[in-house]
Amino acid sequence: MKPVSYVITNFIEKTMSLKGLSLFITSDGKYLAMDGQFDTVFKFDLMFSDNDFSCQILAKGAQGLLLKHSVNIPWTNGSALREFMEFVRQL
Repeated sequence: MKPVSYVITNFIEKTMSLKGLSLFITSDGKYLAMDGQFDTVFKFDLMFSDNDFSCQILAKGAQGLLLKHSVNIPWTNGSALREFMEFVRQL
């Protein structure tokens, strides 16, 4: 059985791949979605706990990466998790 955190990170990786971006992880656990020129388009700051996960999504803007979305979702809130996944699809 896979941990829920795997489901989320795998979903983000597949979604970014469909957008032509590659997902990389930094040494401090940040996920960077980069284009073919290694420019960071999105940054996902994910934190997982026993009860929930939080994510801040930064997106490339004119002045660098800017906060686009921030969530804190309990594992038991399936509708909020689906909304988060739909938001990532729409990026």
